[in-house]
Amino acid sequence: MPKKTRKMKQRAALRRSVGVYEENEIVEEVAGEPAPRPRFESTSRAFSPLAYDYSHIYRDLKRIALFAGFFFAVLIVLSFVIK
Repeated sequence: MPKKTRKMKQRAALRRSVGVYEENEIVEEVAGEPAPRPRFESTSRAFSPLAYDYSHIYRDLKRIALFAGFFFAVLIVLSFVIK
């Protein structure tokens, strides 16, 4: 993982010192009082499991299995030929 750069650290410090973002506006701190934090309401959304596409992996696994089977067959044939 890349490390934080000086620029990223400065931006984070600036965000902390200025205030928090609410609806694309900056809420500044009032002399000594902390800025109000945004409240996030929990929404009840239906959970849907993610559907991943592994079709490219299945093709690779089939190709690997074919190569492995071919080379095992070659080894078995060579074991009989060499004796």
